[in-house]
Amino acid sequence: MARPDRYFTDDGKTPRPALFDDEAQAEARAWSGIRSAQIRRFFGQVMADRRRFELQGWKVSDAEVQVAMALFKAGAAYAAARDSTRKPLAEFAAHHAAKVKTVAEFRAFARHFEAVVAWHKVFEGQNPPRQAAAGGQGRR
Repeated sequence: MARPDRYFTDDGKTPRPALFDDEAQAEARAWSGIRSAQIRRFFGQVMADRRRFELQGWKVSDAEVQVAMALFKAGAAYAAARDSTRKPLAEFAAHHAAKVKTVAEFRAFARHFEAVVAWHKVFEGQNPPRQAAAGGQGRR
């Protein structure tokens, strides 16, 4: 799947609208096999990093941002190694960990991730409910 190569318009400051619409929808569709609960853990980690950086007035080093992205990538890779349905999430994390180098890029990425999660929830509601396993109650 094609993922964003850049976060900003040509002015270098304004996030590209497609990040939050078409590109976020495409990513969310690629995650159709992943339950929201599985995504929330990683989304929560990124949002906690964003909040921590906000509390510091966004006066954090680019290296600190890169460490946060590397930890996001490592956690997602581990999750995918345990359950292959999470592979699209690990690929997403690896792609963005390679792209995010600055505080500004992290801010744009976090908003993109937020949009992907929102679209995933929309599309998840459109999927038919999973059938319970034979002889079992299934997950709730």
